Amino acid sequence: MQNKSELGVKLLNKLDNTSWKGPTIREIAEVAGVGPATVDRVLNSRDGVKEKTRQRVLAAYEKLTRESKAGMETLNIRLFCESGETFNAAMASAADQVNRTVPGTAIDCHFVSTSQLDPAEFSRRIAEEGAVADGVILVAREHPAINRAVRRLRSEGIPAICVTTDLPSSRRSAYVGNDQYAAGSVAAQLIGHACNATASKILLVMSVPFRCQQEREMGFRRVLRSEFPHLRIEERVISDDVPETTFEHLVRYFEENGLPDAIYNVAGANRGVADALARSDRAEDTIFVGHELTPISRRLLEAGTMDYVISHDFVGEVAQSVRTIRDFLAGMTTEPAPTQILVHTKHNCGL
Repeated sequence: MQNKSELGVKLLNKLDNTSWKGPTIREIAEVAGVGPATVDRVLNSRDGVKEKTRQRVLAAYEKLTRESKAGMETLNIRLFCESGETFNAAMASAADQVNRTVPGTAIDCHFVSTSQLDPAEFSRRIAEEGAVADGVILVAREHPAINRAVRRLRSEGIPAICVTTDLPSSRRSAYVGNDQYAAGSVAAQLIGHACNATASKILLVMSVPFRCQQEREMGFRRVLRSEFPHLRIEERVISDDVPETTFEHLVRYFEENGLPDAIYNVAGANRGVADALARSDRAEDTIFVGHELTPISRRLLEAGTMDYVISHDFVGEVAQSVRTIRDFLAGMTTEPAPTQILVHTKHNCGL
C-alpha cells in the first residue's frame, strides 16, 4: 500500500508531465473547494494540511481522473428540498460531498424552509428548472401542485427521484430512503422499552403533510398497540419545523398538561423540543426520540436531552439517487431497496 508521500509524488509527477491529459491543479482545487496552494501542499506531502482536507483533495483528483479516463458525461442534476433548517443544511452538505467525489455529477440545489413554502412557486421551479436538467432529486410534502410538476417532468422523460419522503401519486421514477413505517416502528420499540411498565403518556410532534411523517406515525402506533398496550398517545402537537415556534407550542402544552412520559418527534426542529423541555426541572424524566443526525441533534444526544436519534446516510442516499438517474437515462428501470435505518445514542453519535 502506498503511503501518502508516495501517492503525492506520483500524482505530482503526472501533473507535471506535459502529455498528461488528466485534471490540473486548478481543476482539482475547484472541485475540492480549496486553493491551488493547498492542492500543491497535499501533492508534495507537506505539513500544514488537515487530514480531512487532504482526503478531499485526493477524492477530487480521483473523481476527475475517473471522469477523464471513462469519457464520462457529466449529469446536471437539480435538487429541490423543502424541510427545516438543519435538514436542509444536511442535504446541502451531502450534495456538496457527492459533487466532490462521484464522477460525472454536478448537483445544483434549491432549498426552502417548510414554514415559508409557496407550493405554487416551488412547483413552478421544479417543472421549469427540472425540464432543462438531466434529472431531479426531490424532498417535498405531498401537494397536488408538486405532484403535477413531477408528472410533467416524467412525461418529458426527465427522471425524478424522491428522497427521504415519497410522492407515489406523482409517478416519480424511484424512491430512495428508509422504510419510514419501519422507522416509526423502531421509535415505538425504543420508547416502549425505555418507559415504565405502568401506563405512560406519549406526545407526538408533527409538522406539515410529509408522507414520511405519516408513515412513521402509522408504524409507531402499530407497535404500541401490539407490543406496548399500556402506553398511549396523549395528543399530537403540530409544528412548522421551526425551533422557535415549536418551542412556543410545546411550552404552552406543558403548562396546560404537564410533561409527558415520552416525546416522539416525527418532524424537524429537535432544538425547539429540547428548549421547551429545558424549561422544566423534570426534563430528564421524559424520553425524547427524534429523527435525523445533524450537528444539533448530536449535541442534544451528548447533553442527554435526546435519548435516541433515528437517522440515515444522507450522502449515501444522494449518491444512490445519482446512480438511479444515470440508470434511468440508460434505459434501466430500477427501484432501490430501502436504505439502512440508523439508531444513534450519545455513545455512537459522531459525525
